[in-house]
Amino acid sequence: MPGDEDQDWFVPVERRPGAAARLFVLPHAGAGPAAVAAFGAAVRPDIEVWALNLPGRQARQAEPPRTDLAGLTADLAAWLRRRDPRPYALFGYCGGALLAYLVAEQCAPTHLFVGSQAAPDVALIPRRLHALPGERFWEVVLDQGGVAPELAELVELRPVFEPAIRADFELYAGYRRHGGRLDVPVTVLFGREDRALGRGALLGWRRRTTGRLRLADLPGGHWLLDDATAETAALVGDTVLAGLATPAGVS
Repeated sequence: MPGDEDQDWFVPVERRPGAAARLFVLPHAGAGPAAVAAFGAAVRPDIEVWALNLPGRQARQAEPPRTDLAGLTADLAAWLRRRDPRPYALFGYCGGALLAYLVAEQCAPTHLFVGSQAAPDVALIPRRLHALPGERFWEVVLDQGGVAPELAELVELRPVFEPAIRADFELYAGYRRHGGRLDVPVTVLFGREDRALGRGALLGWRRRTTGRLRLADLPGGHWLLDDATAETAALVGDTVLAGLATPAGVS
């Protein structure tokens, strides 16, 4: 197995050699690159979308999942710093928003997008969820809406998906609130019908950056990449390209 410094932590959804920028997407708990495919294809062609490629799922199914939050985010940030000098943005979706925020603290994206997730200092962190026994684990995950609807329905495949989902919730449980603030613009995306997220929880991202904060509402509920694929892709893509021509902090 290659060392962490050589591992492909992100993989391209679709190669676009002439792209002006890259967008690295960190999806929801238990998800692999396939969860980003439809969104990546819908993003404008001058942006190349890459998806997080964590062990324990899809092409890396045979590898043990990562559960060390500090070590993982350091590895992801180091990998991004070694890429080519093309500008890039980060998009953390649901639980992936926490990972994206912690990675952004250690590297230099042009923009941070967070979707369907409260600010880290007010988000409810499921500290013990990953340790619950099988049936109880799934009861709580489904009750809290912790997995995408299409996955929740695949009861016969739960044993396949469960290790990665558990590992990701264990990752989140390792987060300890701190006062770190970014120096990049942040766009917070949320569904108009997502009743689980209050405006205050979304505005809390203002405390996590010295850059410009934007709240962007989209049609649908919590699962934006399913409910509003085209709308989310258009907003994110246009914002990334606009940021290349606009100095940080200027609106």
